[in-house]
Amino acid sequence: MTRALVLSGETPSAVATVRALHGRGFEVAVLAEHFFSPAAASWRCARALRCGAWRSGDLVDLVLASDADVVVPATESDLLRLGPVRDAVERVARVVAPPPDVLERALDKFETGRLARELGDPRVTAPVEVRLERFERVQDLDPSDFPVVAKPRRSRTLLPDGTVWGGSAAFCSDRFELRDAHGHFGEGGQETLVQRQVHGAALLVSLLLHDDGAPAQVFVHRRLRQALPEGGPSACAVSHAPSPAIVEPSVALARALGLVGVPAQFEYVVPESGPAVLLDVNPRPWGTLALAVDAGVDFFGTAARHALGAELPRTPPAYEVGLVRHYLPFELRRLFALTFRDVPAGYAGPVPEGGVGAWLSWAHAPGGGLVFRLDDPLAGFADAVNVARRALLRG
Repeated sequence: MTRALVLSGETPSAVATVRALHGRGFEVAVLAEHFFSPAAASWRCARALRCGAWRSGDLVDLVLASDADVVVPATESDLLRLGPVRDAVERVARVVAPPPDVLERALDKFETGRLARELGDPRVTAPVEVRLERFERVQDLDPSDFPVVAKPRRSRTLLPDGTVWGGSAAFCSDRFELRDAHGHFGEGGQETLVQRQVHGAALLVSLLLHDDGAPAQVFVHRRLRQALPEGGPSACAVSHAPSPAIVEPSVALARALGLVGVPAQFEYVVPESGPAVLLDVNPRPWGTLALAVDAGVDFFGTAARHALGAELPRTPPAYEVGLVRHYLPFELRRLFALTFRDVPAGYAGPVPEGGVGAWLSWAHAPGGGLVFRLDDPLAGFADAVNVARRALLRG
């Protein structure tokens, strides 16, 4: 039996990865932070190593304890914690992740945006942005430039104590809000990217390329609803036809970044007019991974087999278009936000309908869940416990 180790078990992407690996014949172990880690609770998980929030120095022993043939990081935090000991891990197992130099570029929003512009494809561009260095002051920005969205140059940073700092986009209505966001990003050692807001449909392109850059797997989906009215990860998504207008520039960008042999996802906003705007690159399992698997494209099961020597498909397989999946905790978070809170003052985009209409739009939406499945119910129950625990901790 070939064994795989998934490096965390707390997220929907980890659950989807465990199920995909099991479907490709792997005996799957999971590094579980809690007793109720969703991926570890899955019936497709053969073994849970309950190790808490592991640090880099723990990982080689954990890989040896699992007797894994292949290691799959499930989150960006996993990738960062893996980094310092990757050479040692690769002496005992294959790793399904981009090489360190490729990963460094792919996780850098400033670098990926620059590259998207330099490729010169008129169908795709990157946000108009200003880069603020860590200790640079924000007073020089003109008040007429606002509102803006501020982002850390990298969403995660491995800190000297072995923990991972995280930051996300902040909508800023004035220089005071931007200063606060800039200070927070600086705590993680990150520069701030100040961007003009772009609004439109969220379209995401997932790829697995051969070493020569030819596509082996392609999947496109669109966000129907997001976790918050102003944006965020998918609460509900639908598989979308793979239009060359968005796929071809994504393949070119993946080649330029060196993202070959491992899956990656490219996130765009498509405005009513003009080119698609690249927002992010995800070189690891993404939150809606289960939608791709259910539609017929198994990225990480295929990549794990490829890491052990199997050939990739020569032609990207067809998949089901129009398949809908949703994530209940994010649906409820969105509905709560629409009902009980205002959007941030710095958000200048459209706001979905609130009140009764918002509840009805979700209640009548077709599609299954990204995590809860009747044939694997414990992962969904554990995910509900995990979400409730995080909510209580925040409260």
